[in-house]
Amino acid sequence: MFAVHLLAFHFTKLKEDQIKKVDRYLYHMRLSDDVLLDVMARFRAEMAKGLGRDTNSTATVKMLPSFVRSLPDGSEKGDFLAVDLGGSQFRALEVKVFNDGKQSSQLESKFYPTPKEVIQGSGTELFNYVADCLLDFMESKNLQHKKLPLGFTFSFPCKQTKLEEGALLAWTKHFKVRGVQGTDVVSSLRKALQKHKDIDVDVLAMVNDTVGTMMTCGYDDPHCEVGLIIGTGTNACYMEEMRHIDLVEGDEGRMCINTEWGAFGDDGALDDLRTEFDRELDLGSLNPGKQLFEKMISSLYLGELVRLILLKMTKEGLLFNGKVSTALLTKDKIEMKHVCAMEKYKEGLSNTKEILTELNLFPSEEDCIAVQHVCTIVSFRSANLCAAALAAILTRLRENKKVLRLRTTVGIDGGLYKTHPQYPKRLHKVVRRLVPSCDVRFLLSQSGSSKGAAMVTAVAYRLAAQRKQIDAVLAPFLLSLDTLREVKNKMRAELEYGLKRETQASATVKMLPTYVCGTPDGTESGKFLALDLGGTNFRVLLVKIRSGRRRSVQMYNKIFAIPLEIMQGTGEELFDHVAECLGDFMEKQQIKDKKLPVGFTFSFPCRQSKLDEGVLITWTKRFKASGVEGADVVKLLNKAIKKRGDYDADIMAVVNDTVGTMMTCGFDDQRCEVGLIIGTGTNACYMEEMRHIDLVEGDEGRMCINTEWGAFGDDGSLEDIRTEFDREIDRGSLNPGKQLFEKMVSGLYMGELVRLILVKMAKEGLLFEGRITPELLTKGKFETKHVSAIEKSKEGLNKAKEILTRLGVEPSHEDCVAVQHVCTIVSFRSANLVASTLGAILNQLRDNKGVGRLRTTVGVDGSLYKMHPQYARRLHKTTRRLVPDSDVRFLLSESGSGKGAAMVTAVAYRLSEQHRLIDETLAEFKLTHEQLLQVKKRMRMEMEAGLKKKSHETAKVKMLPTFVRSTPDGTENGDFLALDLGGTNFRVLLVKIRSGKRRTVEMHNKIYAIPIEVMQGTGEELFDHIVTCISDFLDYMGIKGARLPLGFTFSFPCKQTSLDAGILLNWTKGFKATDCEGEDVVYLLREGIKRREEFDLDVVAVVNDTVGTMMTCAYEDPNCEIGLIVGTGSNACYMEEMRNIEMVDGEQGRMCVNMEWGAFGDNGCLDDIRTIYDKAVDDFSLNAGKQRYEKMISGMYLGEIVRNILIDFTKRGFLFRGQISETLKTRHIFETKFLSQIESDRLALLQVRTILQQLGLNSTCDDSIIVKTVCGAVSKRAAQLCGAGMAAVVDKIRENRGLEHLEITVGVDGTLYKLHPHFSRIMHQTVKDLAPKCDVTFLLSEDGSGKGAALITAVGCRLRDAEQN
Repeated sequence: MFAVHLLAFHFTKLKEDQIKKVDRYLYHMRLSDDVLLDVMARFRAEMAKGLGRDTNSTATVKMLPSFVRSLPDGSEKGDFLAVDLGGSQFRALEVKVFNDGKQSSQLESKFYPTPKEVIQGSGTELFNYVADCLLDFMESKNLQHKKLPLGFTFSFPCKQTKLEEGALLAWTKHFKVRGVQGTDVVSSLRKALQKHKDIDVDVLAMVNDTVGTMMTCGYDDPHCEVGLIIGTGTNACYMEEMRHIDLVEGDEGRMCINTEWGAFGDDGALDDLRTEFDRELDLGSLNPGKQLFEKMISSLYLGELVRLILLKMTKEGLLFNGKVSTALLTKDKIEMKHVCAMEKYKEGLSNTKEILTELNLFPSEEDCIAVQHVCTIVSFRSANLCAAALAAILTRLRENKKVLRLRTTVGIDGGLYKTHPQYPKRLHKVVRRLVPSCDVRFLLSQSGSSKGAAMVTAVAYRLAAQRKQIDAVLAPFLLSLDTLREVKNKMRAELEYGLKRETQASATVKMLPTYVCGTPDGTESGKFLALDLGGTNFRVLLVKIRSGRRRSVQMYNKIFAIPLEIMQGTGEELFDHVAECLGDFMEKQQIKDKKLPVGFTFSFPCRQSKLDEGVLITWTKRFKASGVEGADVVKLLNKAIKKRGDYDADIMAVVNDTVGTMMTCGFDDQRCEVGLIIGTGTNACYMEEMRHIDLVEGDEGRMCINTEWGAFGDDGSLEDIRTEFDREIDRGSLNPGKQLFEKMVSGLYMGELVRLILVKMAKEGLLFEGRITPELLTKGKFETKHVSAIEKSKEGLNKAKEILTRLGVEPSHEDCVAVQHVCTIVSFRSANLVASTLGAILNQLRDNKGVGRLRTTVGVDGSLYKMHPQYARRLHKTTRRLVPDSDVRFLLSESGSGKGAAMVTAVAYRLSEQHRLIDETLAEFKLTHEQLLQVKKRMRMEMEAGLKKKSHETAKVKMLPTFVRSTPDGTENGDFLALDLGGTNFRVLLVKIRSGKRRTVEMHNKIYAIPIEVMQGTGEELFDHIVTCISDFLDYMGIKGARLPLGFTFSFPCKQTSLDAGILLNWTKGFKATDCEGEDVVYLLREGIKRREEFDLDVVAVVNDTVGTMMTCAYEDPNCEIGLIVGTGSNACYMEEMRNIEMVDGEQGRMCVNMEWGAFGDNGCLDDIRTIYDKAVDDFSLNAGKQRYEKMISGMYLGEIVRNILIDFTKRGFLFRGQISETLKTRHIFETKFLSQIESDRLALLQVRTILQQLGLNSTCDDSIIVKTVCGAVSKRAAQLCGAGMAAVVDKIRENRGLEHLEITVGVDGTLYKLHPHFSRIMHQTVKDLAPKCDVTFLLSEDGSGKGAALITAVGCRLRDAEQN
């Protein structure tokens, strides 16, 4: 006895040692619960990817829709055929389903081998073989002359677009048939069947073996909603909610999803769990890198996995004394049946020894124990992984059903599950451990997946017969995507008609301006009253809005009923009732003594000509109060309030409920620019560009348009999609022929639409066994709330039964399903139509903004949207499909349209106050005619002071003699050099002037940079650099030997003593070179040329760019005697009488005077019109206190003036939500070119916003309007001031010459004058207004500073030659 115990102990110890050895070796294959939960989570993520339209293409778990929408309910009956193709054998079946009080089925079948040459041949050969086998089976059962429905079990991954159609994605299970992948296998089968005249079958369904398994088990257990195959291959299917399946149209009901989970991990998601043996097995397979999950768990691969493990362990000396047999080296020598045999509880070890001996391995007892444990680990890992993926499906089912505990059945088939002695027990145990909140029954499929194909066919046959008749009734409600696009296009056209003045009167969609010109920006604050009148209840609200960081809205409201006799009485009675309710509310809130701003939500079509006026067009929603249509409702309400006399109210805004909704949501999301109501009635509003609204003056900004789209289709444009039921509803309504779109989509009519359909279907015997009750025939008995209840995903069918029972019709389950389907179709049509019309608005917004992709928010309210369980999701889904280029957020209005009225009032109050303060600020820039006359008068006085010797020194407008005594007379001839120095670039020019009949001027030039260190270095460095540039140019032109006459354009204030001598008074424009101020710049240039010792030049003239501009234009127009520069800086010159120039000797003739008018006002004479912004710009400039006139009118400074105003406005909360960006703080960042761009008439506000965004300023539409207004005010003042200065000049010339009327030309240059869209026009008009006795022509100069310098030189040479002769 002791020996026996000792032997048992030895064996146990031996077994434990071997198991530990294998466990250590294969520890990677032993998966903990934490790892399995992680696998479960990964699989759930893959399921979600597979279900999503956008992510399906990259998902490994393809989640293929099977189009099987229903499980057997026991009412199926008839004879059905099935064929089952999926492995080494092909099967044909006849399934008879009975329902004679007790459901039962009878099955007869025949197996046919699938030859290797067929499964690796062509598609034609395969399907011909299937057809031949089916014919043989039908002949054996004498069925060849019967027309029977057939179900096709095709156990390979297919993409289905309907139940009877499926394109093969990829072959598996060693099948390699050519020409089938990517084609419809049902079509191929039908084609093969057509070759046999004796076969007449109707292929109703194609199913996967997994789906077939679920349906087979579903016939025996109605709780079965999961199918699982664990055999040669592996797969699972389950019933998914339609609303989660993006790849299939429709949201109602469920559909079986074929997961094709064998490919799980093909993207690397399981790489951390895959072992070296998994990888080796995969590399040697027919499809490396694919079906990786299947290769870890299915019976086709488990035996080979065991062989690879044993081979490695043997090579490492851990088994069979390290002796490897030829059989062990042979692929697939260990099969799944061997694994099953070795794992049997009692005879497992003896089976192991026998199998290993057959492999010539001669195992020891220790070897047998180890090999058995290897098999256990491999098969246990398979069960664990299968359990983890199955647990993910069960968890999804439980969450879909929204239950804490799921009760369900898994139908299961497959050789591994059926034949392995331990597999089912392990699988069940792990599943229950991973999903403890699920009660799972595992039901073995006794009849295989083939019976399932017949059951799918039987269910399809039953449902098709019933649905076919029901669908015929509902067909007109089913609108294709193309039809919805047509509706969208029609709506878009209606929007255009309603906006245009000439078509608005005949438009059905009235596009009423609301005069709401801004949405909330978060700075609104204060107390506001709101009235909300739009249905059987009337609401009064007190709304307290708080701005700043702790932004909040507090509301106090009271609801008052409106009796039917008041709704349909007189207008006076209605508004007296409203005034009484308002007074009652104010008394209770103790605010009767306060006059608060009031917003009035009046939810009926109104025509507005301002924000606080609304003329009722027509009553809707059963209101019929007389004397209101055509009247201003604000006046009627004010009259009722005054009649009472016990309180006062300031009605600032009357708004539609739709506008109120948009404004309510706009407070929470500043992207909100669309309002939508889908409740008792329906309507939409949106922010339209003012330039498109013909009925309202002005093009700037945006305004909210109340579309009143309920009347869409009143002109017959929707007749092609209106049904007999729509027409019947319209005929019985209070307003036949009107609000036709509203009658197709809104909650007031939806229940009645369903009732009319049910009556017709019952009359035709499709429902309630043809029974019709008085309740069902009563108008209004079926309400929209019933539609919402019936469409609830969980209790919908129960609610249907409850509601229909109250109507006395005693519905069957099929009746309830059908009624639910009717409700779904009607409400879905509503959501689709609303999505179409909303899509038109979104496209309008996108096109208005000129963007490729629109990002916006739609504020939504209304009982249908809020209460219907599926409506919102359907609307969102269809909208996104119709406008794929828009990212739309739908925001539910939580506080109704009453708060919106308060918001409109708050925005109006804010904008009104803001506009007042902005206008007050910018009023300083608006110069009156009298002020401009004063500027002209002062300029004239300063000119006189500059010309006179006694006052010249102290004069600010220096009136410098230029010694240019004549303008060109046309005889100028020769080659001349010109230098142009006036900014960061320096130009050298060769100008060839030819006189005679065909006068010509030919120019060659080269531009050179002046580095900042030279600009701000020494004078010698500056002029040496200039001479170096001249030398380079002479070399470039090949003219270094010639001594050419030269004109030097030196665009800085100079006092000239002769034509070729100019003393620099002071540097401007950023130049700071030392030892130049007070020196003759021509002398400095000549000295530089001498130092170079390379060439010599005849410096004839030093000229200002303004003088050059005058001379250039005078060459074209002899009447030109004035030069004007309005660019970076500003200056003017003109031909003055010599007798008036006291600084130069001589009385005869004229001389050009360089006014240097930029310094006008430096003595304080303009201080009365200078603003704080002008002073700020001056204070921070390089030359504070100097060039004040220039700083008010020239391009270098206008942008900076604007920037200072914008900073001030932002600080005061008028702009950019009070946030000053770092960019805006940067001096000179706002260049004057931006003013020109922003003020362009061609530029929409969106483009203005783009310019501001480039400057880091994230602006709203309102911000853009303000910025444009500021730019306009600053540039207009600049043009007017410039015009006032020029008026002084032309009037002086006229008086000099003693003329009653002067005709003269001004040569003009400068970027501001050239590029600004309005500057020149405003300046010309100002000159005309201030100097009415002068007819002034403005001629644009072409290269005044280059060509002009050469012309001055030419004139100088001409005059010099004349004197010498």
